[in-house]
Amino acid sequence: MRLELDMAEAAVEPGGQARVRVTVYNTGTRVERFALAVTGTAARWATADPAELTVYPGAAATSTVTFAPPRGPGGPAGVWDFAVQAASEVSGGLRQSAPGTLSVARFHALTAALSPVAARGGSRTRQVLVLDNQGNAPEDVWLSATDPENELRIALPASARLAPGKTEVAVQVGATPATFGLPKRVPFTITVTPSGERPLTVEGTRIVAPRFGRWPLIVAPLVAAALVGGALALTRSTGDPAAPAGAAGEAAPGGSESEPAKATGKDASPSARAGGTKATPKPSPKKPPPPPSYYAGKGELSGGAADVPVTSLASDAKIFLTPDLTAITMSGTTVTDSRPRTGGNFPAAALRVAGREKKSFRVEAMSDAPPDGLRFSYLVLTRSQGTVGGLPYQAGSSRIGTGQQRVRVPGVETATPDSVIILTVRDGGQAVRIDAKEDGGFIASTLDALPAAAEVSFDYLVVDPDGKGTGRRKAAAGLDRTEPGNVGTAAPRLEDDLIGERSAVLLTPDATSYRDDAGLYATALADVCVLSQGDGFAEVEPFYSQRPFVKIPYDWLVVT
Repeated sequence: MRLELDMAEAAVEPGGQARVRVTVYNTGTRVERFALAVTGTAARWATADPAELTVYPGAAATSTVTFAPPRGPGGPAGVWDFAVQAASEVSGGLRQSAPGTLSVARFHALTAALSPVAARGGSRTRQVLVLDNQGNAPEDVWLSATDPENELRIALPASARLAPGKTEVAVQVGATPATFGLPKRVPFTITVTPSGERPLTVEGTRIVAPRFGRWPLIVAPLVAAALVGGALALTRSTGDPAAPAGAAGEAAPGGSESEPAKATGKDASPSARAGGTKATPKPSPKKPPPPPSYYAGKGELSGGAADVPVTSLASDAKIFLTPDLTAITMSGTTVTDSRPRTGGNFPAAALRVAGREKKSFRVEAMSDAPPDGLRFSYLVLTRSQGTVGGLPYQAGSSRIGTGQQRVRVPGVETATPDSVIILTVRDGGQAVRIDAKEDGGFIASTLDALPAAAEVSFDYLVVDPDGKGTGRRKAAAGLDRTEPGNVGTAAPRLEDDLIGERSAVLLTPDATSYRDDAGLYATALADVCVLSQGDGFAEVEPFYSQRPFVKIPYDWLVVT
């Protein structure tokens, strides 16, 4: 066989498409069926159509590989490598590949905003300049600030290098407050100048509060008047006549002796018993607010682990994790050794919950030499049942015993064959997957389809993707799989309005659809990770140590 590309160097604008024509020649004597796959750092944007070619002896067939990097941080500028591989499904070991490069052009898209727009304080306040680099390359900017009245002392960095995404810059605004008077509003302007681009301006306001405000000017005359009135009243009281007749100890009309009444026993009122002073009831203590039903967010490993702080963490809370390679793909870091990696050779690692405290939990990689900068999404559920982002759920824990491959998890009342199920290991050295879904439960298995070398305990979350929970919609769930033709290399682009740069995206491989195929059902699956994400989308890709030959179905859950 022979494989040729019509161009080895392709170029594309972000948001556009580049097409490379692939021709496979059958130089043998039998009819061959070739499966096409794309590898390399540009493979995340590639699809092959058709993905399989039937070629007769002495003939040739063609396919088109389309590269479509998004117009955003998910399509970083630069030169990215790829290789198109054709592997025979008839003659074992018959395969060939052709290399190439893809040049992604650069584009600029920068916005700036001040938070809060107005800050109130005395001598110093702090605001944040939010710079959002929506382009596909790092951006160098220069920063300056002025106020028309020249009353403020504005401190901020003179320059900054902005990676794609949002960067926050602290802005300290100093002022000299008046001693008395009303607060004064002083406007100011921050100018952001990108290299070679038109500058942006951001308007802000500093509300300078006086040291003592205007109340001393109002209260002082009132205090003086009160003192004068008190002095006059005291003067009058020193010249009052003696007490009138009928007072205690004097003769009352009728010749009888009158004594002051004494409040004793049952006739005494509470105020009398207290010497005339009314008792003040003690305020009842306020109950502390209940903890949130869930926490969701992003973390990042450092040295292969991370400690994630939360407000509170009960011992029975359920925690779910999924690796996020956004920072790694943006930097272009790749590996070619035996470490887990994606089809584009970006390093990845499966994650587990390695420990928990009252206000934090620890995340660790389940492989040696995990990559630096590996981020992850997390979801912490503080209750075993309820709604997460408006979707009904039920959560719990189970385990796969030593020497076992699968475990049936019964007693999950909300589980159905259409449920979305998310799993995360909390103790053990093997990742897990979903093997079957049924009414009232499910079956979980080791991801590699091998007996557990040691007990594997895991948390599970069963979600109704179509359920109508309470509260505003803040979560979405569903099922998907990697695309045919890019097996083990590229996967679908999840699209939902809830997805953003900071949304938690949780994934779990799901072998349920393979139950009718004994060969695939007993095969090891690759794990899945988020390759990149932005407003309205998340790209998902498998990662593995050895390239798998099956598509990877998975369940997904997005929580904001």
